[in-house]
Amino acid sequence: MPLAELNNVRAVKISRENMSQAQSLLCDAYRDNEFTQHMFNANKRGYEQRLRGFIHEELLLHFSLSNISIALALDDRLIGVAMVSRADLPLSMATNWRWRMGMYSVVGVLYTERLRSYYKAVQESLKHKKHYWISLMGLHHDFQHHGFGHTLVEAVHEECEKEPNYCGISVDSIDAQYKNFFQSMGYSKEAEFNVADMTMDVLFHPRGSELIASPARQQAEAANNA
Repeated sequence: MPLAELNNVRAVKISRENMSQAQSLLCDAYRDNEFTQHMFNANKRGYEQRLRGFIHEELLLHFSLSNISIALALDDRLIGVAMVSRADLPLSMATNWRWRMGMYSVVGVLYTERLRSYYKAVQESLKHKKHYWISLMGLHHDFQHHGFGHTLVEAVHEECEKEPNYCGISVDSIDAQYKNFFQSMGYSKEAEFNVADMTMDVLFHPRGSELIASPARQQAEAANNA
């Protein structure tokens, strides 16, 4: 992917008009994710339907709670998506009756309750901080390893900076590559909790600290300044 494309992408809000694109992109991003496979039992028939139902209900809940939903667009195509919640949203998800009924119908009671337990653990992990939480994030595989992921996170930070009273942004994962990506931008481990036999690391980036640019972004900026 040419570095010049970094300058052609733009950050947009996810809306009803592009929600189907966002849903497909997130489904592709999480289909082979170890945590998602555990939560919705990839070994049991119907995993794809449960995953799609989960993503759909998450998008609807984000809209209903007016949370931050950011995408990267190249022309009319979404290439990256990030769903960002207020720190209290995991608890809202765990107790939201409409969300629970929707989830019960598309993924079943067992998997919904498993997810609710996870949201409560997220809530407890940094309950002393007023912050934002990146709950879902995906980048199209054609655009990975070229700086677009960093551009997406930069757009998230720019949007969150509009809120004067938050102290930072968190993300949690069991995936080493995912954690290394965020740590390369200046995130550091703040907490951890267990999900089944997996350890979920909670990474945090405090407001006001440097957000480190990707090598691709630095290379593109150097070329532009030459």
